[in-house]
Amino acid sequence: MNAEDSDFNQTSESKKVKSGKGKNKAGDFQAAKKILRKMYKKIGVEFYCGCPFDTEPDEQGRFRIFSGKCGLKTRTGSPRSYLVEWEHIVPAHAFGKHRECWTKPDCSFSGKSLKGRKCCEAIDPEFKEIEADLHNLVPAPGEINNDRGNYFFAEIEGERREYGTCDFEVDFRRQIAEPRPAIRGDIARIYFYMEKQWGISIPPDKRKIYEAWNKEDPTDTFEIRRNDLIEKVQGRRNPFID
Repeated sequence: MNAEDSDFNQTSESKKVKSGKGKNKAGDFQAAKKILRKMYKKIGVEFYCGCPFDTEPDEQGRFRIFSGKCGLKTRTGSPRSYLVEWEHIVPAHAFGKHRECWTKPDCSFSGKSLKGRKCCEAIDPEFKEIEADLHNLVPAPGEINNDRGNYFFAEIEGERREYGTCDFEVDFRRQIAEPRPAIRGDIARIYFYMEKQWGISIPPDKRKIYEAWNKEDPTDTFEIRRNDLIEKVQGRRNPFID
């Protein structure tokens, strides 16, 4: 990902997240988002479109995308379109759907009846740790996060742009999403990490694509610095980043 390397270096040196090695401060998804906000505050560039963002004064803890500086436009008019959300590259559905908590018919916590992901977040410690894994989380426009949903990444014929000039396509019929070339290797290496760390298998047809992306878009300085900073918080690296 080619994004503001000097700013990321400044963030790494001057705004370190205090944590002993091996002690994961991102105990759940909400804690992970707080850490990510600190990490990305000075970087100010989201992942999918490369759009700049800054603090949203009207919503505490949120970032607003400067869409006019990157050509991002809304597909649906959703209020999420220009707000940053924290996207799981490997979706929560992929690592949650086969867990007992996800399909539990009588899940309850603190007097509330819960289902699916909410149940796992409440009662499954390992799910919470996977969901909070910082290596798998990136800032993204909320609408694109929603549209991508649980889809795998792949290549889509043609260049049908539905988000302005942002180079991101979604094929709702085939249930796949295509990212811009500059981040395809980043995505591949995150999938490889999640498979190695958490046993989340990659289908053979997608593995072939991601292996090609890994070669076509090699590790850059931004990824390495991000990997270093996350290691300081979680105590483990993504070994697929050189």
